[in-house]
Formats: sequence, C-alpha cells, structure tokens
Amino acid sequence: MKPIYIPKGAAKEYGDYALNIYTGCPHECFYCFAPRVLFKKKQEFHNLVEPRKNIFDETIKQIEKESITGKLIHLCFSCDPYPKGFDSSTTRKIIKLLKRSGNNVQVLTKNGLDAMRDFDLLDGNDWFGITYAGYDGNVSDNNFIPSEEPNAGTPHDRLYALKQAHKLGIKTWVSAEPVINEADILSFIECADYVDMWKVGKLNYYQSEVNWYKFGHTVENLLKSKNRIYGINFYIKQSLRKEMEK
Repeated sequence: MKPIYIPKGAAKEYGDYALNIYTGCPHECFYCFAPRVLFKKKQEFHNLVEPRKNIFDETIKQIEKESITGKLIHLCFSCDPYPKGFDSSTTRKIIKLLKRSGNNVQVLTKNGLDAMRDFDLLDGNDWFGITYAGYDGNVSDNNFIPSEEPNAGTPHDRLYALKQAHKLGIKTWVSAEPVINEADILSFIECADYVDMWKVGKLNYYQSEVNWYKFGHTVENLLKSKNRIYGINFYIKQSLRKEMEK
C-alpha cells in the first residue's frame, strides 16, 4: 500500500497529492461519492470507520523510500480526516509525520470542532478547509443540522473553525461542492472575509433545480470581484465549467 498518491480525474482538482486515512465516514451525506469509488455498500462505508491498516507505518515507509518532501498533501479525498463521533487521533499522528518530513497539509472536513484540536500543528504553509454546500436553514444556529449531512458537524461549527484558522494565520479554503442551495453560497461568498480560496462545483449524479449556467456565471463574476478587491483566489470545478459553456 502506498498511502500518498497522485489523484486522477476529477479528484485531481482537490490537489496534487492526497492521503486517505480512514476506511469510511459516518457523516452519511446523501451526495457522497466515496462508496461508489471504493466499491463499497453505503452501510458498510458509513458504519465501518477506522484507520486503514498500518496507515501510519506505511506512510513512514513511503516517505522514506521515495524521499517525499516539499509537497502539499490533501487530507482526505475518500473520507473525512475528522469522522465525527470516532477517534481521529491517527489524523494528528499523520499530520505530525507529514510536517516533520517537510511536507504541508490541505485539510478538508465537515467536523470543525474536532479539527481545531490540531491547529497547533499547522502554519501559514498549510490549508484548512471545510465543505459548505449551501443550506436551507439558519447556519448561525448551532442546533441546525442539514438533512443532507445528518451526522456531520454543524455548518455553524465549520464556519467557527474556519474563522479560528484564519486568525491563527493558517490559509483557509472552502469546497462549495456540491452546491445544494446556490443563494446561500452566493450570500456566504459575499460576506466572508476569512476565506483565502474557493473551489466551486455542481451537484453531480442527482437531480437539482439549480440553473447551473446562470449560477456558474454569477458565482464566477462575484469571485472575480472579490479577487480584484481582496486578492481571494478561486477555482471553478470542471463539471460546473462545462455547464457554463453550453
């Protein structure tokens, strides 16, 4: 097993290198692609959540053998590095290892509160990110749990963690993919002054009432404006870009 790998296809849009720490994820997001990618049944993927066998030792072995250093490594693609309700101490060990070997990490999570535990390991060369799909509800209410992501951390907690990371000088990013509520995404982009990078993509494989052509051009124009004024970076995912070109 080589834990650190170069993503292919759509996964490449997340980063140049990636590492998946756990066998599954308990968040049960309705749009989750991972069971399909891993050829697992949804029940198995959401219920069997543990560190992949020998993940830490195999990562050490690969880093030493291939002299992997100076890379930005995405955590994680097919799982969440902070599965809510489960022991995520292996994530802390992996981050320590990657940093010690001269690499940096790009975290993406839906569990902001647990993720903040490891902020002491991150610096200005690392990225902390959250998934934010846009929601039909009051995200400022910590009791609001989107039905689309029933077991994940609340949007309130994710935004709080993002703000704390920004205050600490850690680079911050938002994966607005899949977009569920486009109006909420646009509102968030308009007011957020603590996000350094946006990656925006459409909802795939499921029916949606979003006009992707209109939304794509609207969100790109908004992000271009934010870029000119504040220097915020952004990336439109290829699936959304194709809809914009129709």
